[in-house]
Amino acid sequence: MQDSVLDFNSELHARPSIYFSGPAIVEHIALFGGAAPDRHPIPHVTEEKGSADARTQVEFHTEFVTITRVTSLDDDPTDWPTGSLSVDEAAGLAGLSDCSCICRLEILVCGRAPAEIGPFLSALEFGDTAASMIGGGAALVCSDFRVGANNVSRSILFNTELNAYRLGRMVRRIYEIETYRVMALLGLPEARRLNPVILDYDRKLVDLTNRHVTTSPEEHRQLLDEISQLSGEIISAAARTRNRFGATAAYAKIVEERIVELRETHVPGFQRFGIFVARRFKPAIRSCEATALRLEQLSHATMLLIDLLQTRIQVDIEVQNAAQIQAMAERAATQIKIQRAVEGLSIIAISYYLLSLIKVAFETADHAGIHINPIYMLISIPAVIGAVALAILRVKHALNA
Repeated sequence: MQDSVLDFNSELHARPSIYFSGPAIVEHIALFGGAAPDRHPIPHVTEEKGSADARTQVEFHTEFVTITRVTSLDDDPTDWPTGSLSVDEAAGLAGLSDCSCICRLEILVCGRAPAEIGPFLSALEFGDTAASMIGGGAALVCSDFRVGANNVSRSILFNTELNAYRLGRMVRRIYEIETYRVMALLGLPEARRLNPVILDYDRKLVDLTNRHVTTSPEEHRQLLDEISQLSGEIISAAARTRNRFGATAAYAKIVEERIVELRETHVPGFQRFGIFVARRFKPAIRSCEATALRLEQLSHATMLLIDLLQTRIQVDIEVQNAAQIQAMAERAATQIKIQRAVEGLSIIAISYYLLSLIKVAFETADHAGIHINPIYMLISIPAVIGAVALAILRVKHALNA
């Protein structure tokens, strides 16, 4: 338990920023996939110093690894400085193999912004640029969000009032926006791939629903098998993409939070940094959300159709059972009638047999010289019949009990 508490406390300090002041070039690389030996379960951060003026930080996240290097500059540059961090070196620092670079960003940190930033941006070959005052007007960030040579995108931060701690945190928010934006968009190819598949699922579901209305009871089993197969395919597709779409939603939320934390204000003549990201980012996220929702709705619809069909089959079975029970009841009633008839015939047969014995006894006594009045023979007829009937009824009662 104590180790868990220490781990939870370490998590609070697992994302330190690199604090610095003055002009610098910040290189940030995010690597996805690959195998990292001895990865710590809590995001692990290491810091290496290549020289007195450069610091490198490695951070392990759930799905990716980021490597950030801050190299101090002597003065505000007039040209874009050449970075020193390559993808191969970043993978080596993280201990990764067979990984891919999903984000590579360079942030040029300068001093106070010039009165006219347009010419400065043009000299650095920035295109359609978005810009915002951030940190309550303490800095200005600019980016054209274009990917240039070596798959590097570039941003510029003009620092006016940020101290080393605030500057480090602000730079961190900028490169986290780009990293989490790219990670969130990993779900977009899955959404595009699933679109024609979902349309096919829709078509099959409509066809099966129409057949459910018109199918005869003899074909219910085949229809149930087809619906179950479709439901299995939909559930499988949802299961394969659930983690990816869930991560997309989580990363998108982080991007929104980081944009809010910039505390942007408008720069005349430029589109705001956060609005530029949101306008091109949110539609893709909504596509992923819509795809996940459609899969969930299709899964629910197929399960509902299965329930309806099973209910219909159950009703048919109950109708058949009721008919069988009715037939059994009729057969039982017939058997009871036959049994009663047999009981009546049994009474007559047994009584006739006993009366025949009595008659033989009377005739034998008469031959022996013992004359018996015939009236006793007449009296014995109802007595024998009553006794036999009573005996059979007692036997029947005992069997029932």
